[in-house]
Amino acid sequence: MKLRAIRRDHLVLAISVGVFALMLIAVNVLWPAAFGVFIAIGGVTGALVVVYEVRLTKGLAQAEFIRDLQTGFASDANIGELWRKVLLEEEITTGDRHLVSSYLTFFETLHLLLDRGTLDLALTDDLFRNRFFKAVGNPGVLRILVQEAGSFANIHDLIEMWHDHLLASDIPVHPGYYSYVHALTEAKGYTIRQLEEVDLTDLTDLQSAVLRTMTDGAWLRANTEEMLRECLTKQVTLGIRSNGELVAAAVLYDGSQDDENIKRYFTDDPDALGASINLKLVFTHPSHRHRGLSRSLVELLEQRATELGKSEIMCTIHAQNKPSAGLFRLLGYRRVDAVTTSYGKRDVYVRTLPVRDKRWAR
Repeated sequence: MKLRAIRRDHLVLAISVGVFALMLIAVNVLWPAAFGVFIAIGGVTGALVVVYEVRLTKGLAQAEFIRDLQTGFASDANIGELWRKVLLEEEITTGDRHLVSSYLTFFETLHLLLDRGTLDLALTDDLFRNRFFKAVGNPGVLRILVQEAGSFANIHDLIEMWHDHLLASDIPVHPGYYSYVHALTEAKGYTIRQLEEVDLTDLTDLQSAVLRTMTDGAWLRANTEEMLRECLTKQVTLGIRSNGELVAAAVLYDGSQDDENIKRYFTDDPDALGASINLKLVFTHPSHRHRGLSRSLVELLEQRATELGKSEIMCTIHAQNKPSAGLFRLLGYRRVDAVTTSYGKRDVYVRTLPVRDKRWAR
């Protein structure tokens, strides 16, 4: 379809140039004095035509190349066999290493073309997104990808590049990406679990350790034990442990119609309140910062929010808390306003959660 459309554009362009040439001849015969003006116009038009032609040619080349990529993907026996195993959810073992290597090598080639600007990710996204992330999120593929990270550095770069594209284009993040985030974090020696009431003491101790190192106490308020217990018993609280010690935690808080709902600062509409959910807190122990733990927790809680059918996720950040603001901007959040809360003035950040594509379940 894209190839036919581009070729049709070439035909239209050729006809247009021919018509303009006939007009120049007619002007020269009928209005010689105006011929110079038309030549000037023609020069500008010619320059625009050249630019347009270059773009059409590039578009045609990319479309043909994408067609060839698709043919290569479909005709490779190893790629086809791994894709079959992924779709049928068959176990992928170390014996399938050669299949995984063939599959990922194809996408390493795609990464190289994207990185050099030969292809635009927007053109390849819809065709290859599910094939890439569904494989990347497969436990067997993930095991090889994480254990041999140095052998697949381009794949890790491509995951990040593709994720940035999805955020910038308001496209739902594929579930396979979240599986990758979870596996990558655990490959660093951590475990990620949903916390329960028995973890209250550990969560309280983590909060105290974080607050003790805050350069500005106004950045973060201490939650009461009662509130932390509610987070553990009624909300979604994820924790990351290292050798049994709780070193990071984050809470996805569904305030619904309650005053805790950040959305209430902007509307009283019940539907809007029900569609919004809060990131209430994100803690990382000082000795485990700069390892991507906060980012992992935020992303995994976004997945939970999507699964709960929420359309947006909100959080409040102190205006001077640059590290937190930078993290949330990196993950596609935008500052929408500043509000005065019971614990001071805070900037409100929001991220719209696009509707999850049902085709990914297949």
